[in-house]
Amino acid sequence: MENNPVIQQIQPLGRLLALTGKSFLQVLNEKLSYLDIERNYLALMLIELGEGNLTQKELARLLETDKVSVVRVVDYLGSKGYVERVASSVDRRKYCLTLTDKAKGVLPGIKKSMQETTATAFKGLTESQQREFITSLEQIKRNLSK
Repeated sequence: MENNPVIQQIQPLGRLLALTGKSFLQVLNEKLSYLDIERNYLALMLIELGEGNLTQKELARLLETDKVSVVRVVDYLGSKGYVERVASSVDRRKYCLTLTDKAKGVLPGIKKSMQETTATAFKGLTESQQREFITSLEQIKRNLSK
């Protein structure tokens, strides 16, 4: 291991990132406790952006996860009445994901809560520090994805 004091920090980077993510989700879930779901908010937002043309395969790519995990996500959101699978008008072998009226009704609150939680996380950081933090995280992700 290098003699870099940053690398030799007491808490490993992976653990710090995991704990930060866990804390972020706890705050977000508290804000969204009125919903009957506790996760997969980003999936709902991505399905909304797909405007009824997003397949499970495409959702897996956007979420950077495997197809099996996406099937579980869609099944979960479907069982709660947020998402439906609709046969593609272009290719009947494919199913596109659409939001139900229930999902469309709660998405503004989800987006607002995400913005508020992000603002809380960035409290005390300048805009420049926030941009640098995101840029650094993206670089770390690229480094580890090689």
